[in-house]
Amino acid sequence: MAIDSLDMFAAATLFAAAIGAWTLAGSLRVHARLYLRFAAMLVAALAVAMPLGLGDAAALLLLPLAGGALMISALARFARPLPVFAASLALMLSLAGGIGGLLSGYVVPALGPVMFAGLTIIAAALNGITVIPILAGAALLAAGLVFLEQGARAGLLFFCAAALMGLAKPPRRPKDQLLRSNSSALRGQRARS
Repeated sequence: MAIDSLDMFAAATLFAAAIGAWTLAGSLRVHARLYLRFAAMLVAALAVAMPLGLGDAAALLLLPLAGGALMISALARFARPLPVFAASLALMLSLAGGIGGLLSGYVVPALGPVMFAGLTIIAAALNGITVIPILAGAALLAAGLVFLEQGARAGLLFFCAAALMGLAKPPRRPKDQLLRSNSSALRGQRARS
């Protein structure tokens, strides 16, 4: 596979998105933060493997596992955190799909966990009524479809970066509001959230 300048730019973008997602995840709750940071490191490894010419093989193994980690993070953030056994089982099945795709040479066993993770992220984000994570789940679905069509190229890397950054976006906090009171003791104090 020949590496062109767009693929190199996409790999650099994905690596920067992984670093940014790692940093942005610091404000999330622990269940969402750990799995999001794990997914960030997996896609950073995919970004490093791309210029080395190992992108297709690395994507077969890393993409399902990163999708599973993003799914667990999204469930912890927008629905309810998975129990440890269920989260371990989801990661194990994602890894099994990736290894199955890597050993068989077919893309389909590795894409099953990615598609399921993307749909689960969309469903969890619909539960939380947030738009950006819904688009992040759609980007993960698109990454799987792009990988099916053209392998680990720039499209896959850009969609992975979009999915990662969409789920790493910290929740919006309301601005501090002044308390309105007739009492002079409370006038001018900030409301605590």
